Amino acid sequence: MLIENLAPILIIIIGVIALIFLVLDKYPIETVSICLLSALIIAYLILPDNNIPSLKELLSGFSNPGLITVLSLLVMAEGLVAAGVINYLANLFETEKSYHPTILLSVILIVVALLSSVMNNTPIVVMFIPLIAALSERHGIDTRKTFLPLSYISMLGGMTTLMGSSTNLIGAGISIDYGIQQIGMLDISIPALIIALPCIVFVMYIMPLILPKQKSYKSLFSRDARQFLAEIEIEPNSKLLGVNLKENSIKELANSNILFVQRGEHAFYPPLEKLSLRVGDIIVLAATRKSLERAMQELGDQIHPHLTKEPGDKLEDAGEYLSKDARVLAEVLIAPRSEMIGKDLEQIRFRNFTSCIVLGLLRRSRMLKDRITEIPLLAGDVLLVQGSEIGISNLKQNSDVVLIDWSKKYLPQKSKLLGAIIIFLVTIFSAATGLVELTTASIIGATSMVAFKILSINRASTAIDRRIFITIACMLAYGSALQSSGAAQLIVQNLLVLIEGQSNSFILCALFILITLFTNLLTNNAAVIVFMPISINLAYALNLDPFPFIITVILAANMSFLTPFGYQTNLLVMAPGQYKFLDYIKCGVPLTLLSWIIFILFIPKYFNLN
Repeated sequence: MLIENLAPILIIIIGVIALIFLVLDKYPIETVSICLLSALIIAYLILPDNNIPSLKELLSGFSNPGLITVLSLLVMAEGLVAAGVINYLANLFETEKSYHPTILLSVILIVVALLSSVMNNTPIVVMFIPLIAALSERHGIDTRKTFLPLSYISMLGGMTTLMGSSTNLIGAGISIDYGIQQIGMLDISIPALIIALPCIVFVMYIMPLILPKQKSYKSLFSRDARQFLAEIEIEPNSKLLGVNLKENSIKELANSNILFVQRGEHAFYPPLEKLSLRVGDIIVLAATRKSLERAMQELGDQIHPHLTKEPGDKLEDAGEYLSKDARVLAEVLIAPRSEMIGKDLEQIRFRNFTSCIVLGLLRRSRMLKDRITEIPLLAGDVLLVQGSEIGISNLKQNSDVVLIDWSKKYLPQKSKLLGAIIIFLVTIFSAATGLVELTTASIIGATSMVAFKILSINRASTAIDRRIFITIACMLAYGSALQSSGAAQLIVQNLLVLIEGQSNSFILCALFILITLFTNLLTNNAAVIVFMPISINLAYALNLDPFPFIITVILAANMSFLTPFGYQTNLLVMAPGQYKFLDYIKCGVPLTLLSWIIFILFIPKYFNLN
């Protein structure tokens, strides 16, 4: 008897130890996950005849359809970002019109919820953080009352469709292993919306009253306020040709400060009341990096500094090359012993030997007011450069400059915007209507993003989060071990003793709050992988349809409101919102209780459980 129970007990002990390390959070989650997988492999080697999954079965998690779907959708989401879809939607809210702050924030959060229902919410939150920061300053909104709701809304939106969250996809994938029919795209939507809609109202209108006021937030975004010196040349086909600067109608240069306009040998300084732009004019301006990025998207090569052509120059060839493939912006620092010191851009010919173009110049000591091409460089100057992925990477080998790695950013490809939207919509439609399985549709969609050059192979690879890949695959191995070793059945047998005599609805509601607590201690994906086998076995033991239990596990695993480490977006907003751990408790506890109460009142009735 002891030998028979040794395997399930060993699996449970391994899981408890892994849980302790995850809660302590002293090691990265992927490290703990790999150690968990290693422990399972060792357990199989020690007890090969005790129903512990073989090495092949343990490693099968890396090819799990749910995991492949998650990774494919991450690539597709990156494709939407690369094409500027998210950026385009975010820019729609950047208006000078005065709206009531509550209305403006409500519209933004509703858009976030809708987007999160069909794509990974992490890039959505990343894109909307600076947008909300800018709008908050302009419209007098307290950012501390907006960033945490942003994270929570994205989670609530993500739980409403099968493809809205990796948790949903993994849970659906595990259920297939138990012979349960594939969960459809919208099968989860009605019970999820029953919970999500009241919670969204709470997050939008009650949570801001709970969160404390923020004294100052400007310092958090001081990097965005840095002013680079840049220039724009007016070309024959320019949008700016003939524009009267007095009218202040240059939306492409919003939030920029025009220093002067160079026309031939003459310079015109503000106020520029009667000046209309002509071909050949050069606008010298001070602008934030964000403003320059927007100008690049609207004006293209016109923002490149004008350099004179010299014999033997490959300037034109470089320009053609850059216009097609240079979608990366980065900042480089002039090194202390650089040979560029004391020379201007005309003398250096920076574009020729780096295949990168200097867009802006930042000198921390003072604001520059000369043409960017005529200023001798000093050690410590920061250059904002544009180039291809290869060109930017090659700057690491250049001893004259220091590439600031974290400053790298891809420019959206507006020409690919329509293609990215079509690929995404076709993927959703084909999966929602059942034309093809979601896994198949997502793989084809991700492949199309690369095939139509919306994404490069390198960027597509970068979009695949190794933590998600390793953690989910290793946790799937543990879920398999729970089932095959009998550990899940052993846990269920003990649970049946505890819940003997209780109604089915009580059991379902107790399961919901139990998983909710665990998902805040672990991660959402770990919680769904651990509890799905247990819940399905519990349903079979009670002679009930396992579908309500599957949906309960998925919904509860999405309720990561109590801790900053329960979900990735909670961590993303922690710094810009200056949140403390207590803020998550203050907001997360009532939100969790609200979701539980709604679940108790409506979900058992929805599934006809007594």
